[in-house]
Amino acid sequence: MKNIAIVGAGMCGITCANYLFSKGFEVTVFEKSRGLGGRMATRRINSDLSVDHGAQYITTNTPAFKKYLDLCVSEGFAEHWSPIGMDAKYLKQNEIFVGTPGMSNLLKLHAQNLNIKFSSRVETITRIDKKWLVSLENFESKQLFDIVIFAIPSYQVKEIIPQEKVLVEELSAVVIDPCWSLILITKNTLSANSYNRFYNNNISLIVYNASKPQRNKVSNSYIIHTSSEWTNRNLSLESDEAELKIINLLENQLNEKIETEYLKAHRWLYAQTRVTLGKSFLNSQDNTLFAGGDWCIGANVEAAFNSGLKIGKFVNSQFGL
Repeated sequence: MKNIAIVGAGMCGITCANYLFSKGFEVTVFEKSRGLGGRMATRRINSDLSVDHGAQYITTNTPAFKKYLDLCVSEGFAEHWSPIGMDAKYLKQNEIFVGTPGMSNLLKLHAQNLNIKFSSRVETITRIDKKWLVSLENFESKQLFDIVIFAIPSYQVKEIIPQEKVLVEELSAVVIDPCWSLILITKNTLSANSYNRFYNNNISLIVYNASKPQRNKVSNSYIIHTSSEWTNRNLSLESDEAELKIINLLENQLNEKIETEYLKAHRWLYAQTRVTLGKSFLNSQDNTLFAGGDWCIGANVEAAFNSGLKIGKFVNSQFGL
């Protein structure tokens, strides 16, 4: 069976890796950060408090993903959430899922048996005798693989494979907008609802993290997302500068003074897909390089799941027993 490297341990990468592992392939997942999740990341503040600072919830419209989420619920990795402030019609039409006790836990069910190398940033890949030599950052480690699957934002794929002109040209059509995300713990409870979506505003989202199931109910923990327009104008800010600016925006938005206990801003350079690839994944002519993610067909976690699953099924159809 083929030896496969998967770059990225978000929903796309873990879904693909789990499927291929179940079919007997030898799979290694490389993840640059210290944990699962990608943009479903959960930030640990202290031993008692973690906050979701990327994706805030998940919905589903496809049977395979619905089956997976229901399994996550039954295994204790997820629960339903009905936040105050979310559109009543939307709530009636959709089941809202959140990972428990954090969004990144939604990946743990599929990740349990996988070989995942954390804090491992792939720097380059080089073609050698019909295999791919995968080199990590600072060339600390090198390993040969038959197939490499990228499950990271399209812009990052282009940085790793500049020599693959045809793939890079297709990847260049994808547009992903950035976002500043602010983790905020306050001394006072804000007047905002559990879920607050704003349009045509510098602040696009306010979520009361403590309102989610299995979260710390003692701390007033919030997540604030800025609009892509505001983020693009303020993309070069240092984190501490962004924190002060976003607090000022929030106070003006809510018309109240905020007493902060904790602030941490994170810049998501690739947060929300604006222009998709238009198909479920990208592959080289010889089917040894693949790229996938939510940016292929949508702008949510379900799109990432379906992209990863379709890559896995295609690879198995070509190289499986």
